[in-house]
Amino acid sequence: MPKGSIRHSLKALQDIDHLVAQRIKEIRKAKGITQDHLAELAGLNRTHLYRLEGARQSMTLRRLKIIADALDVKVRDLVKDL
Repeated sequence: MPKGSIRHSLKALQDIDHLVAQRIKEIRKAKGITQDHLAELAGLNRTHLYRLEGARQSMTLRRLKIIADALDVKVRDLVKDL
């Protein structure tokens, strides 16, 4: 695989991380939930949630499910339109 393709693939993954993080933030705010409260609801360390929501750390499927459950939405609501 050409090096440019690898960089393009990494950029695409970073874009996905950013879009999912933005969707989590939008839903959280629409429900009137603070980051601290979401971290508590999800059983996550606040710093970890900040990194996930800020797209500074990649989201695992397990974490995505935990956050979706804490927000009372389906995982598909967090990844729609990707």
